[in-house]
Amino acid sequence: MTDTPTETHAGVPDYAPPTGPAELQPFWDATARGELAFPRCPDCGRWHWYPGPACPCGTASEPQWHPVSGTGVIHTFSRVHRAFLPSGSPVPYVVALVDIDDAPGVRLVTNLIGPGADDPVIGQPVVLSPTVLSTHTLPTFAIAQERITRESTQA
Repeated sequence: MTDTPTETHAGVPDYAPPTGPAELQPFWDATARGELAFPRCPDCGRWHWYPGPACPCGTASEPQWHPVSGTGVIHTFSRVHRAFLPSGSPVPYVVALVDIDDAPGVRLVTNLIGPGADDPVIGQPVVLSPTVLSTHTLPTFAIAQERITRESTQA
């Protein structure tokens, strides 16, 4: 699915994910493996994020979790110049809302890391590049240099 989780911590707030609700555990389990997974309705096929108790299609079936490729595009972003937590994280850092390529309708709030993360562009391709912290892994994204190069040579 993705590259091995990175040890890059620059600009990533070090706080543990929530311990509940239980409906989110498959997301955090996938993230710990360096992957992404989201719930999908088994009846209508609609992807969901943030998981809810039921699909708007009215089915009684529970959503099923499916892995996704870990690629997407930047929908929007914000450069943060003030630490989110009192313990602080290096500032500035960039928080992005990413449209997940193979899960239509899913947008994930994440941090951008690596080369180019300080100067992102809306619509720019990104790839999952998980950040491994002392107690957990966060689903951070990096600018997809390979996709940019391939797209620019086809233009």
